[in-house]
Amino acid sequence: MNWIFDFVIMMAIDKCTKEEPMPTYDRLRDNRQVLLEFIPNETLESYPYKDRYTLTLFTQGKLQFQLNGENFTLTAPFVLCVNQDDSFKVFEKGFDTRCQSVAFHPKFVNSSLDYETLEINVFDELEDQHDRDMMAYFNHRYECNGVFTLPASTYLRISEWIKLIGVESLTQSDWSWTCRIRRYLLQTMYLLDDIFMEQWREEQNGKKSSVDKALDYIHTNYYSCIELSDVCSVSGTNRTKLNKEFKERTGTTVINYLSNYRIDIAKRALTHTGLSLNELADALGYRYESYFIKQFTKIVGCTPTEYRQQNSVKRDPHGWSLEG
Repeated sequence: MNWIFDFVIMMAIDKCTKEEPMPTYDRLRDNRQVLLEFIPNETLESYPYKDRYTLTLFTQGKLQFQLNGENFTLTAPFVLCVNQDDSFKVFEKGFDTRCQSVAFHPKFVNSSLDYETLEINVFDELEDQHDRDMMAYFNHRYECNGVFTLPASTYLRISEWIKLIGVESLTQSDWSWTCRIRRYLLQTMYLLDDIFMEQWREEQNGKKSSVDKALDYIHTNYYSCIELSDVCSVSGTNRTKLNKEFKERTGTTVINYLSNYRIDIAKRALTHTGLSLNELADALGYRYESYFIKQFTKIVGCTPTEYRQQNSVKRDPHGWSLEG
C-alpha cells in the first residue's frame, strides 16, 4: 500500500464522483484543452475511457477482473495499461482498493501519434519509433496483456512519478508543466518496458530467486506486522538459508532490511505530510508509537519530531508539496 501517495491525493482533490474524467485545461495558455486527465480516485465504473489510453496504478487492495477475455486476481501494487477498445469487467474489488489513473491521447506523448498511425505501425523518424514502442503495451503488441505486477525495486519510483503527474495537473505551476508531465509519463512507460523485458527473461531463464520473492513481499506488505517466518514461507526456504542469501544480496538481514525500509518511508512521510506519529506508526506496521519512535531514533539518529522540524517542506492549502 503506497499510503503516502494515497494520503496526498486524498488531501489534494475532492473525491471524484463523475463517471468520466474531468477535462484538463491549461490555465496559462488561454484554457486550451490538454489531451490528458488525471483521475485521483479511480472507481473503474466507466473503465476504460473513450478516446484515451489509460495507465492505472493500483496502490492498495485486491482486484478480480477480466481484461479482453483473460481472468486475473491481483493484489497491489500493479499497473494496467488499456486502450479505449479493450473489454474490461470487474468481478470483485476489495473495499480497501485504491488506484489512480492517467488517461491520455497518444498525441500528448508525440504529435505524430494517433490511433490510425499506431494501427498502421509505420514511422520514419527514430524518435517516433521509440514513442510508438511505448504505446505498444496499450495496444497489447508483443504478447503483452497490459498487466504489470510491480517488482519492489520499481514500485516506489512509479508511484512517485504518478504523484508528480497529479501535482503538475493540479497546480500548473509554470509554462513547462505539460512538458514535465510528459517526461514523468514516458519515464513510467520506459520502466514498465524494463519490467516487461525482465519478466520475459525470467520466464526464459527460470524461476524468481528466494531473495527476489522476499524483497517483493517486504515492499508490498511493509505496512503489516511481518515476521521472519512469513517471509520464509513466501520465499520457500528456511530462515538460515534465506538470511544468508539475503545478506549476500543486500548487505543486511531480512528484519534489518525491513526496519530500514519502513524508516525510509517514514522519513518521506515526515517531510511531505502532516500525519501524526501514531498514524505513521500504524501505517508502517508498528503496534506501538513508542516502538516506532525508538526504531526511528536508533536508525536515523534523531526523533521523528526532530526530523520533521528539520526537513518538512512547504505545502499549499490542499496539502501538496510546493517543492520539487
